[in-house]
Amino acid sequence: MMNPMSRIFSKETLATDVLRLVVCATLFAHGSYRLYHGEASGLGTVLRDEGVPASLLVAYLICIAETFGTTLLAMRFLVLPITLTLSLIYFTGIMMFNRHNGFFVVGAGEGGWEYNALLITCLFVTAWENRTAKVF
Repeated sequence: MMNPMSRIFSKETLATDVLRLVVCATLFAHGSYRLYHGEASGLGTVLRDEGVPASLLVAYLICIAETFGTTLLAMRFLVLPITLTLSLIYFTGIMMFNRHNGFFVVGAGEGGWEYNALLITCLFVTAWENRTAKVF
């Protein structure tokens, strides 16, 4: 019988396991905060103003993907669909909101896309490292 922790960590992939778990914790905090504090509706308003149909539903789906999707991703369940979904969310964020502000989030600029680019890269590394993982 497989040790449940070996699904999350292994000696062979420890570095990328840590990367996956830090990304999951960060995104979980981001989505769960909005859900818990009722801020998903604010995201829905921003999306509505950008012309996104069913913007409130889309906002809640984004928060759910960040909260529950990352929980599954941390345990290596549904790695490819979750990493692709989250990458699409952050790429869309770049195209809709961040690209007009330059690259830097703070410092040399404000509101740029560097953080999203890093997240997408980490998600792609996670997908690649887990490309042979079983779905369940």
